[in-house]
Amino acid sequence: MASPTTPPTTPPTTLPAQDVAAELALVLRAVRAELGPVRCAVHVRGPDGGLARVATAGEACRERTSHSFTSAAVPLLVEGEVAGVLEIERPGRASPGDLPDDDAVAAAPYAALAETVLAREREAALAARQRRELAEVGRARTLQRRLAAAVAAGAEGDALVALLAELLGTGVAWLDAALHPVARSGADVAFLPGTAPVRTALGELGPGRVSLVLPPAPDAGLMRRHLVAALVGEGEVSGYLDVVETGRRLCGADAQLAEWTAAVLALQSLSESCRAEAVVQARDDVLGELVRGSRAPEDLDRMAAHVGIAVDRPHVLVRLPVAAGREARDHRAAVAAAVGELVGDPHGPVLAIAEPDAVVVLVGLAGGAAPEVRLRSLLSGALDRVGLLTGCPRAVVSGVCRRIGDYPAAHAETRDAEAILAGFGGRAGVVDAADFRTLRLVVNGERTSVALAFAVGLLDPLRRNDAETGGDLTETLRVYLDSGAQVRATAKVLGVHENTIRYRLGRIEHVGGLDLRHFDALLAAQLALQIDGLARGGGG
Repeated sequence: MASPTTPPTTPPTTLPAQDVAAELALVLRAVRAELGPVRCAVHVRGPDGGLARVATAGEACRERTSHSFTSAAVPLLVEGEVAGVLEIERPGRASPGDLPDDDAVAAAPYAALAETVLAREREAALAARQRRELAEVGRARTLQRRLAAAVAAGAEGDALVALLAELLGTGVAWLDAALHPVARSGADVAFLPGTAPVRTALGELGPGRVSLVLPPAPDAGLMRRHLVAALVGEGEVSGYLDVVETGRRLCGADAQLAEWTAAVLALQSLSESCRAEAVVQARDDVLGELVRGSRAPEDLDRMAAHVGIAVDRPHVLVRLPVAAGREARDHRAAVAAAVGELVGDPHGPVLAIAEPDAVVVLVGLAGGAAPEVRLRSLLSGALDRVGLLTGCPRAVVSGVCRRIGDYPAAHAETRDAEAILAGFGGRAGVVDAADFRTLRLVVNGERTSVALAFAVGLLDPLRRNDAETGGDLTETLRVYLDSGAQVRATAKVLGVHENTIRYRLGRIEHVGGLDLRHFDALLAAQLALQIDGLARGGGG
């Protein structure tokens, strides 16, 4: 399976053309005129190294015994190599004075004439081959210029494969490293099969050898010749360009063209991969800035928009803790891919950052009723797979983030909730961080800043809504709690209809992420209002 680009070490020997055979026949008639009734023949060395008779003169001896004829052979030399043999047979019993050497000596001048004819034929054949090679080189350059122009115009992948198939007039396929088709074009032929002999042969390809020719081998699934050029990037083979021989025989110029196209495809694939990795890294970096809140909101908004993160649409943060002895950064990409495949994100790709003890994933919420419930259900189905990567089949889900300022608080609540879970021995499954709001305050009660952050995180969404709509959600919540969570008593204090209170409570649940049917949520709201009152100088 030698590379088609490797030239032979010596010019190939071919049988002479018809006019050359006629010239050799004239030489043989001159030999007979000199030597009398002899039989002469010229044998020329063929491509396989054997001798083939191309010209004769005289009758062959009918009785070929040692007593019925004598024979002499004169080698015909061209450039110091034996290009053929001049054979002379003389019929009749040999006499002591009638020796073959005499015929050889007499035929020597005529052998020189035959050598001249063969030398001229070899020169003509060599010149013809050189003309063909030059024509191939010119054709290859012309085709390469067309391919280069297509690349300069932005052609990639499928377009380049289709153009190469058109230029070579045969079937071309771009295969990945596993021999699965990426793109194909041209004749409807079978491309490289994944048989063991084929894979063994392709194992020879790499940076040091980028192409080879696979001959027909029915046992290996190859019914035609295949010219295969490897796509090599960063020292690794990432795929193959398979050119199937149909009709015209493939040559060295075709191999050079296939190698050049394979190199372009490899560079384009590598560039595309680098661009994709850069985009993912940029998005992950912006996510890190969002959850830290380390930049001005307007800067974060601009950065998020630049990398395609729709921060104005509802998202949650999912904290996936990593077991001791494992590195979160080693599993970040795989965890993000697993969550994205099983959960998905209606607002774009699932993004993730690695922290010392966890992978934090940003997941968008779809529309419809109870999207948080649906997300938690999907996450439950993903935990077995994610747990194999993290060593900890647990996920802590934050409250809904709808603004730039929501992300740091959501990040903090998932981190604190996970710390509480770990401190109490941990448990598997999907956990809602909101369920730990009150417990977070109790566990961290000695830290005033944590208490203030808790109150702000719970009440700020309501205050923002009041400021934007002129509503009264914050005051309604305060009166509702002071009235023992009774709708009628609250309506009486505020002087509105009971249905108005029920509507406002629904808005409080939606905007603030509070489920007021649960005692834990009522207690969290009461504590938040008390802390807020203390912070403002009131009595709670």
